[in-house]
Amino acid sequence: MVQADFPRAPTAGGQYHWVSMLAPMSSQKFLSYITGWLTVLGWQAAFATANFVSSKLIQGLIVMTQPDYDPKPYQHMLLFWAVMAFAVFINVLASTVLPKFEGLILVLHIFGFFAILLPLLVLGDHQDPHQVFGLWLNEGHFPTQGLSFMVGLLGPVFMFLGADGAVHMSEEIQNAPTVVPWSILSSIVINGALAFAMMIATLFITQDLETVLKSPTGYPFMEIFKQATGSTGGATTMASIVTVMQLFANVGLLASCSRMSWSFARDRGLPGYKWLSKVNPRTSIPVTTIIATSIISVLLSLIILGSSTAFNNIVSICVAGLSASYLLAICLLLWRRITGGIRNPLITDSTVTNTPGFDLTWGPWRMPGILGPAVNLFAIAYVLIILFFAFWPPETPVTDTNMNYCVLVTGVVVTFSIIWYLVGGRRDYKGPVVQTLGSQRFVS
Repeated sequence: MVQADFPRAPTAGGQYHWVSMLAPMSSQKFLSYITGWLTVLGWQAAFATANFVSSKLIQGLIVMTQPDYDPKPYQHMLLFWAVMAFAVFINVLASTVLPKFEGLILVLHIFGFFAILLPLLVLGDHQDPHQVFGLWLNEGHFPTQGLSFMVGLLGPVFMFLGADGAVHMSEEIQNAPTVVPWSILSSIVINGALAFAMMIATLFITQDLETVLKSPTGYPFMEIFKQATGSTGGATTMASIVTVMQLFANVGLLASCSRMSWSFARDRGLPGYKWLSKVNPRTSIPVTTIIATSIISVLLSLIILGSSTAFNNIVSICVAGLSASYLLAICLLLWRRITGGIRNPLITDSTVTNTPGFDLTWGPWRMPGILGPAVNLFAIAYVLIILFFAFWPPETPVTDTNMNYCVLVTGVVVTFSIIWYLVGGRRDYKGPVVQTLGSQRFVS
């Protein structure tokens, strides 16, 4: 909701463009630069994590149907490459059908939801409501149940990250100032309602919780499907729907991730920006950043050969990077809001708006009155909590294998971005592009 509320800025830059518009002139360029790096970090980690999950789901399906199968790390890595190649193929070679492909995903998403939910409710034995709403587990062995709950929030939060994906596609969307906010809100409402319903149904039909948590597939929901249906074939079919939907989601993730990286490179914020900012002259697709994103994911996939547990740190990096970028933008939006720094577009005298040095105006979507600041304050508190626990290990006692190295990686990226900014970034990076016309480049 907060992202939909930002002033009119239909560019692929998203958060770092908002920060550039909202920040004081004295810190506008530096803050937007750091936000751009955090957003790139978060999206690169998100795409790598999606490939990891997809390939692990495929291995889980094989384990379910072939109990004697012993999954190897190198097989997981090869499957990682295969599912990534599928996303690259759709984005590069079949880019003209991407909008229709995304529409097909929405249809399959809705039908897939009922194809899973109805068999669970009809065939599964229902548990007592006390087990659903009154049973609390502390599998991480933390000192208190409350602390265990907060650390466990990381997984659900990850599922709702990336709502800014539509923002990074806005330069390819007609009437983006209106369409993008509504797409963000509708996706959150629809997916939130479906996820909540599925979660409650799944909890009610879970029978042997210990067996579920120790499922050889690596995914408890596959064992839940099997317990509910009493059929390996039925459970495999239902789990295949989830796997296919995850494969399709990778396509959209790569599209948004590549546009975000391309936008920041276009604004000269990344090393090698001259190469990364190129687009295919025939399709206008940023093929170069798609290739660069794929290379980064391939390099990250090598972690699987050492430890799949270590790769789980990438989830925390995604949460930390994107949450930090949201936090900067929301804090500045609240500051502008309470100081009256954003005007109604109908009463401004300026012909140039939403650019440093000129008036800021609201877009078509705005939360009026006290509702706006209240939502901003809630969002800031929420993101601060998530950002804090994104750096925690998943369980205790902490060892070198279950340690969360997210704080190290995030710190290294932020430190590198600051050093790069001081060395050459502040000379090259002038802020987000406002308009490109012929050979002229107008910047904020």
